[in-house]
This record gives sequence, C-alpha cells and structure tokens, in this order.
Amino acid sequence: MGAYARRAHLPPLLQHPHAEVAALCRRNPARLAEAAAAVGAPRTYASWQDMLRGEPLDAVVVSTPHDLHYEVARAALARGLHVLVDKPMTLRAAHARDLVALAQRQRLTLMTAFNRHYEPPFTKARELLDDAAVGELRLIDAYAAYDWDLWLDPADTRFSGAAAHMLHGVSNEQAALLHETSFRAAAAANGGGFFADVGAHVLDACLWLARSPAATVFAQMDSPQTDLYAALSLRLASGVLCSLACIGDTPVPRDFGFHLYGATGAIHMRWGELRLERELRDPVTFDNAAMPAAGSAAGNFIDVILGRAAPRATAHDGLRQVEAMEAAYQSAHEGAPVSIPPA
Repeated sequence: MGAYARRAHLPPLLQHPHAEVAALCRRNPARLAEAAAAVGAPRTYASWQDMLRGEPLDAVVVSTPHDLHYEVARAALARGLHVLVDKPMTLRAAHARDLVALAQRQRLTLMTAFNRHYEPPFTKARELLDDAAVGELRLIDAYAAYDWDLWLDPADTRFSGAAAHMLHGVSNEQAALLHETSFRAAAAANGGGFFADVGAHVLDACLWLARSPAATVFAQMDSPQTDLYAALSLRLASGVLCSLACIGDTPVPRDFGFHLYGATGAIHMRWGELRLERELRDPVTFDNAAMPAAGSAAGNFIDVILGRAAPRATAHDGLRQVEAMEAAYQSAHEGAPVSIPPA
C-alpha cells in the first residue's frame, strides 16, 4: 500500500456501501500505522504473503512496485481471490497471459486499474467513437509530457525547488509516502523508464479507444533501459495507425494531447477538454462538466464482483498493453519493428 493506493484506491473502497477494508499491507511500519489509523483498517501486515495466508479476504488490490505485480496477483488468484492490479498488470506478456488464464480457470474477476477508462475526456471520446460520430477510426496521434524525472532525484531533494508545487495541499502522510517512493528510479522494478510508467497510460488509451490490440510496434528511445524520451509507431490489428510520443523531463507537471482522426471527422483531447470536428458541421467543445465520468477503478471492481457492472478496464486490456509495451522495448533494443502474434 503506497502513495497511489492511499490516494486513488482506498477512498472509493471506503465510500462503497458494500466494501470493507479488512487489512492493509506495507513494509514501512510507520507509514502502515498511519494509514491504518486514517482509514480504520482493523489489521495490518508487513508481508503480503502473511496477509494472504492470515486474512479471510474476498478480494485484493495490488498496488506495489511494477515488478511485484505478477507474483502478488498470481498468489491471490491461486488463493481464490478477485484481483485489481495497478498498471502495468505485469512486466512480461507471458506473465500477463498466465494471470488471464488463471483468473478464467478460477472464475474470478481480474482487472487492471487504468484510470483513463474512467476519466473525461476519455470516456466521452469512447462514447463518440462507439456512436460513429467521426466515422471509421483511421489514425491516433498522442503524446504525454511530464516532469517525471523528479522521481530520479534523491528522496530528500525530490520535491524541492520548482518541484515543491507537487506537495501543495498534500497531507504530511501522503508527502512522506511520496518521498519514500523509489522504485521508479530502478529500471528493473519499474520495467524501464518514463514509457514503462506514464507511457503505459498513453499506450493503453490508444488500444482501448480503438478497441484493438497492436499488431506491429516500432519504437525509438533515448535509452531502451531508462528512457525519458520515446517515439512509437503502431499498426493495430484493426488497421488503425498510432503515433505516440512520451517526454519525461518537461518543465510543466503534466500535459497530454490525443488527436483521433476518423473517416468523417476528428476528436481532439486535452486535460479537461474535448473538441469534436465533423464535416459540414460547426465544431463542438466539451469541458469536464459536460463529459461523463465513470467513477473509479476500485469502485468499478467491487461492482463487477457483485454482478452490478461490467469491467471498464479488463484483464484483456491489461494484457494488450503489456504485449505492446514489451514489443516496444524489444523494438528499441533491436532497432526494428516487432510483430505481435494474434491471440
């Protein structure tokens, strides 16, 4: 249970009328005690293995360094528990396929916590594409530009100087969690650099909006191990072309843009805004108040388990993203396009 789980997963679980947070797990005892006191969790564990053995759980949320996702999620599924796992679901496509198959055999819910599946303007774009508002989708041009390189700084100086704004309005508990987060600076734990972390969201959003897995991936990176810059060209199985750029050391906290081009129109997306352009019609601009939000990954997870909703970010979404991400890093290493075999 780290900074992201404390901010994004625990609040909707605590607010859900049919969910109970039975236990928390974190290696740092001080942070663990703070979180348990804040949310009223009755039991705490320093070891996830002990928690899985000792707790009568129905489900778990896996929010750990990326290289631990597979081991923890697999153990939980094998114990008969429903699993929500942060992105990327795993770091290896073979591991992702194993989790999907295990969840199917166990008849359990396995979901990936892709937050773009729940946020405007992505929810609005998906609605427009499903309604054929721009005709057949042909091409996606997208970028993400973050000041992600601050995670490479030592913990005691990470949020100093210009980066101090990151902690404005943040509780002392959450600030301590953010200072202690270190796995992103380790390529083995993170799965790479900026592309493995934030780029995973961009990649997933393209595949999800197009409703198609990737067929061919060609990637160039400044470093295939610890990238801050990545440029990708993809052809999806549906024929849609995608161009992605990921920049991890910009002077602004975060920025993104998605441009979706169809046979009869285009959708342009930025933070909090979507612009729909169609042939022979005036453009229409939507702000967040006019676009649907779809709750949270954790709230949706509980509703899926209870049979009250369909998953907005499925295990197969997680698998498709991992397959494409693995192909991207392979392509960057080899300097050539990589094909992904159809499922």
